[in-house]
Amino acid sequence: MRNPPPPIRDLELRDRLSELLGEALGKPERAAPLYVLRSFLRLVGVPGRSEVRSEALIGAVENAFREIGLQVSAQEAIEGLLNSKLLYPSGNDVRPQGVVPSEELQRELSAATLRAEAYCRALERLSRRQTRSTREVERAIEEAACLFNEGLFFEVHEVLEAVWLKLGERPRPLLQGLIQIAVGFHHLENGNLKGALSLLREGGEKVRDYCPAHFGLELEQFLQQTDACYHSIESLGSDAFDCFDRRMIPQMRLSA
Repeated sequence: MRNPPPPIRDLELRDRLSELLGEALGKPERAAPLYVLRSFLRLVGVPGRSEVRSEALIGAVENAFREIGLQVSAQEAIEGLLNSKLLYPSGNDVRPQGVVPSEELQRELSAATLRAEAYCRALERLSRRQTRSTREVERAIEEAACLFNEGLFFEVHEVLEAVWLKLGERPRPLLQGLIQIAVGFHHLENGNLKGALSLLREGGEKVRDYCPAHFGLELEQFLQQTDACYHSIESLGSDAFDCFDRRMIPQMRLSA
């Protein structure tokens, strides 16, 4: 696994970005605002730049939409994201000359850029699957696996929790365990060692009963590697925040 994107410290901004992802997961045609944001963040990421010219942004968005086959007007998609107040027009009210980030986004520009890139990679992973389940639980697990494999642990929690409470008695512990493992790694990225260890252990215990596989998710190797992460983090103690090898974090593997 590549290093997980750094956490968004502003919780309101984190939730707003997660909402963009949730909309894109729900309906692929609603991915446009997320790709507009990614295009903007790529352009504004040049050191010393805080504004993107409107023409440059339209061109970048049109290229992004062509790459993923999204049949949406770039201008309309940009205007839609401006309405979200993540971005603002610059220049005069009559003829805006460019686009600038909100204050919250500006403060967390680097973390937001890495997260938007990970969101888009996860969506593209999902789109490459030959078939998608039509059943809610399996579909949520497919989405969670693509997010987990990009280090998007908070977002895994959001996707799985939405279906967890709807389940019958038998499968609920599996989803709860997967949520706990994801949140355990999320705690590690947020500097909460005790929470990370507790949830990795508890989540592993719940998931173990569903080995070797369940709902199309291969669990045996996943758990072995999660256990190895737990022991490594435990042995490192407070040094784990800096020294734990994130490449040890397992991939969630789905059957074809």
